[in-house]
Amino acid sequence: MIFLDTLTFFGRLHPLLVHLPIGFLIIAVLISGKQDDRSINFNRFVSFVWFLSFISSAFTAIMGWLLAQNGHYIKDAIDPHKWTGIVLVILSGLGWVFHIGNFKVDKIILKANNILIVFLLIIVGHLGGSLTHGENYLYEYAPDIIKDILIKKNKKITFEDQQLDSIWIFEDAIHPLFSSKCVACHNNEISQGGLNMSNAVGLFSGGNSGAAIVSKDLEKSLVFKRIIKSQFDEKFMPPSGEPMTYEEIQLIEWWINEGAPINKTFNQIKVNPIVQGLLFKNYGLDTREKPWYEKVKLKPLTEEELLELEKHNFTFRTLSASNSLLDIRYSGSKINDDDLSILEQYATYITWLNLSDCQLGLEQLQIISKMKNLTRLYLQKNPINSKALKPLLELKHLEILNLHSTNVDNEIFDLISSFDNLKKVFLWNTQLTSKDILKKANQSENIELIGGLE
Repeated sequence: MIFLDTLTFFGRLHPLLVHLPIGFLIIAVLISGKQDDRSINFNRFVSFVWFLSFISSAFTAIMGWLLAQNGHYIKDAIDPHKWTGIVLVILSGLGWVFHIGNFKVDKIILKANNILIVFLLIIVGHLGGSLTHGENYLYEYAPDIIKDILIKKNKKITFEDQQLDSIWIFEDAIHPLFSSKCVACHNNEISQGGLNMSNAVGLFSGGNSGAAIVSKDLEKSLVFKRIIKSQFDEKFMPPSGEPMTYEEIQLIEWWINEGAPINKTFNQIKVNPIVQGLLFKNYGLDTREKPWYEKVKLKPLTEEELLELEKHNFTFRTLSASNSLLDIRYSGSKINDDDLSILEQYATYITWLNLSDCQLGLEQLQIISKMKNLTRLYLQKNPINSKALKPLLELKHLEILNLHSTNVDNEIFDLISSFDNLKKVFLWNTQLTSKDILKKANQSENIELIGGLE
């Protein structure tokens, strides 16, 4: 460790010294181009400048090599900078040799060497800047036309319109974060620190420093501790390239706190509102629990079909421009079988239905039971009783049921408990007392019973 720290100490002289050979080489190339009336003293001066160029570039390259030994740089990123730097040192050495007093070289060779040096200065400088500031540092503030051409844009991962049970938490959302920022240095071929992050097995096995990921323990998860360190800390990860964003760190933190699951999909785990927002923003992934009517996709009805509803005293609206399910209300004083037969034709399209105060008959409830996508049903102020409502048990997605001012009694409680997804029932002004409703409400965990108005 002391040896490595010593190498790093001297290696960090590299960015301090790197400007010396740049200045000397530029001066050397400029003055060596002067061909007329060159005195002996001037030639000696030119030779000395080339000597300083060679020595400073060689010493800077050595310091760069020492800095690279700390393992904080991605091999594929540092190798081009290293080898072009070595070639530059060789060319500067040749430039010095070519300008030693008794060494005669053709002018074409001298010019070619100078041109190569200038070209390599630009390349080496750009590669070094990319290592320090990121690969797009040169174009970051360029006009949009230039940025579109030169900056490589990563294809954004999106899960829009995909089912939650088909999206794996680790494989599809978490591991891509590690792949983009960590796997270049921690893979099957290069496992710096003994850590392989290219798969779940390597990630949970950890490396020489300990466990990379510990379920539900951020303090012991070394990967998490490294990505949240200051970028000036030598243990900060990743040491080069783009660091993890705040939002990416939040997702990894949530994943570890949830037990770092690797074989679960998003429908198998509860996601808090903050993480819900991050997933939607970054992946187009909506993990919120949706009501049934948002999941149903049906072909829109034609204007002629909708006109039939209006002829039978039904007012209607579609839920949205992209959702053709219907919210329907009966506006007449007494509904008849012909009216209900029209509803039966469009049964699958009806998700909200208001048949309040229309003298609905007990037998007519059979037709309502065929509306398989019904989620809200308003039957208030109709002469119906508990037994007549049994056909409604066919409505597997019913969430809201309004029965106020009807003839339902205590039998309604057994019926209510048999619904699969019922969440709210209105029961005031029925044959139930406030005491009956309150007692049952205290016993019911999943269904909200609203009553109390005699």
